[in-house]
Amino acid sequence: MKKCYIQNLALNITDNCNLECSHCLRGKSCNNNMSDDVIEATLSQVKGIGNLSINGGEPTLAIGQIEKIIDYVIKNNILIEEFTTTINGTIYSEELLRLLEVMNNYIGEEEVLSMFAVSLDKYHLKELERLELLDRFRENVIKYNESKYFYGLRDIYVKLFREGRAAELDNSITVPLRPMDVFITYANNKRKFDRENGLCNIGPLVTIGTNGNITECDASIDHQNTIYNYGNVLNESIEENVLRRGKLFTNPKKFEKKAVKVIKKYSTYEK
Repeated sequence: MKKCYIQNLALNITDNCNLECSHCLRGKSCNNNMSDDVIEATLSQVKGIGNLSINGGEPTLAIGQIEKIIDYVIKNNILIEEFTTTINGTIYSEELLRLLEVMNNYIGEEEVLSMFAVSLDKYHLKELERLELLDRFRENVIKYNESKYFYGLRDIYVKLFREGRAAELDNSITVPLRPMDVFITYANNKRKFDRENGLCNIGPLVTIGTNGNITECDASIDHQNTIYNYGNVLNESIEENVLRRGKLFTNPKKFEKKAVKVIKKYSTYEK
């Protein structure tokens, strides 16, 4: 097993959430957090990550998992280019801000590359109103806005995938989840294909669920364990998994162009 560079790695660190938004792709929340074994099994395979994304559930309900991930990254000198997460804004977490600072200092750039956003869209607002949390949300956003790691409010600009609770919304505003193609290549320092000595480069996105399943980023909790369960990091390597189900590129430059194209297509997909 070669240690790999992953262009985008999404870790779904918790299935727990304190809200029940009608558009939630995850579906019914449950009290599952990513275990230490899954964190180690995933990150022990990685040499570098373009963007390490922390997902949920609600990440502020699993601060311990975020701290363990950052600790592992730092202790094992894993290259991180960006570190991002999105929270629901109902919980003000000084600990999250501290961990973002730790990660940004580790990345070592003068610019901010360790960031978080707060969800804000009409479905989210309805849930905040139902739970009478709007005032708390506003207060938290005002305080979060003082942090240099806050990069804004996150709205929904494309159709929702028909997953979780969003599957119950009108079909005119949802589309079926389309699995993302995954690619792998091996390149040496001259950007030439080199299976034996080259760096294992994987993209555009690998997602790991709380129980270690390799899955789709926007799949519901149920579908991460069934339809979109591609394997598990506790049983096989990410490299093996991608070689089995993905596409091997023998032209690294072609791989990079293809990966960028797929990322753009996925982020703006509407059927």
